[in-house]
Amino acid sequence: MKHLPLILLVPLVATLPAFGQTPSGAGELPVTGWTVVGDKSKAYGPKEESGAVLFAGPGFGDKGKTMAAVFPKTTLDDGQALELSAKVTFTGVSGQGNFRFGVFKRRSLDHPRGWFGYCAYAGIDKRFPKGALYGSQSENDVDFDASSARLLGEATGAFRNIKDGSYSIAMRLSKVSAGIECVATMSPVDDPSKPVMEYTVMDDAPTTLQFDSLGFSTHQALSTESFELKDVVLQVTSSPK
Repeated sequence: MKHLPLILLVPLVATLPAFGQTPSGAGELPVTGWTVVGDKSKAYGPKEESGAVLFAGPGFGDKGKTMAAVFPKTTLDDGQALELSAKVTFTGVSGQGNFRFGVFKRRSLDHPRGWFGYCAYAGIDKRFPKGALYGSQSENDVDFDASSARLLGEATGAFRNIKDGSYSIAMRLSKVSAGIECVATMSPVDDPSKPVMEYTVMDDAPTTLQFDSLGFSTHQALSTESFELKDVVLQVTSSPK
C-alpha cells in the first residue's frame, strides 16, 4: 500500500492581528464614521464628496458642535507615532472662539464624555490667552475638549485668532519610554509661516496608549456656519532602529 505524505496544517489565525486591531508597523489607517457626536437626526450631515467632509445646516453655528470619526484600534509601541494631518475650512465665522481637536480612545459616539487622549486648543479665548493642550484625567467623565483635564502645556509661539478660511492641522503622538510626546500645529493654508498655534508637550503619565477616534469641536463663540475637512491622513510611523 502506498503511503501518502503527511501534511501539517498550521492555523493561520494565530499569526493575524485581532479584529479591529492594527498590525505593528502599519502605515495609513482608514478614517470612517464621520458624525456630529450624539446627533442621531443627522441634521448637520456630514456630506461626504470627493474626499471632503462637510458639516453644515440651519443653526449649525448657534451652539458649539462636537464632531468625530473612528479608525481601527491602534496601540503605540516604543518608537512608534500616530500622526494626523488634515485641512479644515471655516465659513461664516462671526466671533472669536475656540476650535479644538485631538486624538482619543472613545467611550461612546453617543456623547463626548470619558474619552481618553489629547486635545489642542486654537483660537482666541480670554480664559486661555496662551492656548492650552490637555491630556485626559485617569478618572475621566468630562467632555474630551474640557478644560478641567490635565494641562500639559501652552502654545510655544504666537497664539492667533481664527478667521474664515482654510487651515492645515497636524498632531503627532509619539511613544517615548513610558510617556507620550504630543506635537500639534495649526497654520493658514495661504500663509503657513504664521501658525495660529504650536505645541510640543510631554506626558509622563499617559492615561492610554491605545487610540481609535478623532475629535473636533467648534465652540459657540466661534459661530462658524460650516466646517469642512479635506485630505485627512492618519498613519502609524516607526523610528529607525
